[in-house]
Amino acid sequence: MDRTKDMFWITGGLILLSALPALLNIKAAPLELIANLRPQIIILVVAFGCAAFTVGRHGAGAVAAAVAALLLVTTPELFSKGPQPVARPTLTLIWCNVFKTDAVVKRLADVARQRSSDVVILGEVPKDLTRTRQALSDYPFVYGIENANEHGAVIFSRLPMNERPSPNLSKEAYPLTIVETDQIRIVAMHPPVAVNRSAMEASKRMMAAALQQTHTGRTLVVGDMNATPWSDRLRSLSAQMIRLSPATSSTWFSSLPVLGLPIDHAFATIDLNASAEVGPGVGSDHLPLIVSVE
Repeated sequence: MDRTKDMFWITGGLILLSALPALLNIKAAPLELIANLRPQIIILVVAFGCAAFTVGRHGAGAVAAAVAALLLVTTPELFSKGPQPVARPTLTLIWCNVFKTDAVVKRLADVARQRSSDVVILGEVPKDLTRTRQALSDYPFVYGIENANEHGAVIFSRLPMNERPSPNLSKEAYPLTIVETDQIRIVAMHPPVAVNRSAMEASKRMMAAALQQTHTGRTLVVGDMNATPWSDRLRSLSAQMIRLSPATSSTWFSSLPVLGLPIDHAFATIDLNASAEVGPGVGSDHLPLIVSVE
């Protein structure tokens, strides 16, 4: 019995400690990764608080309730809504991390045709790019680094666009793919997971470089950011752009908000009327994002 009680309090202590990186807004890797798990931590804290009240430990239950409340208050993104869906889009774009799998590309191509998408953007492209091009034969204009060993993004378009050079970033950072027409600029990116300080700094540099692109006019920024809307890096984008992707719709690991995380995102400059939705599963560990622009 004593051992059970010990395990109960040890587990509760670990759950409450896991909330500290988010509560203290720790921005250093790798603790920042824990802060990305705010929804899951909130669920665990609430569960521990209910259990504590059940066994008569009202003080511990009150502490857990206070921690859960603080987490909710400091995560306004959980209560935010994206822009209203665009009624008559003139440009439709699909982004998906295809996990280097040909079958995923084929399914994504089917979704793109069903949605009459003008642009398809892939993260983690397969090694055999011949098959990728065949599956996306409706999109003959290709931009970006077509290399499965690079964590960049490849843009496939129905119509020709002008490709811009990627900013000169550090070795840890991955290249940005930048294209534009006479009406809009598209920036596609896939920052690294912030498992250490160098990866964190590389991610920040990539996002800062993406923001630089918005200074020239109407811009879309899309990609697998490997960060949630309540991370400090994504909040810096949200402060200067409109986040189109819904914060409560998970795109990675699971479509369920409690089990998965929203790490694929779309942002637009304020002068664009645009919206985004999470698309159907295509066999990847990521769900696609469908972006509509009027």
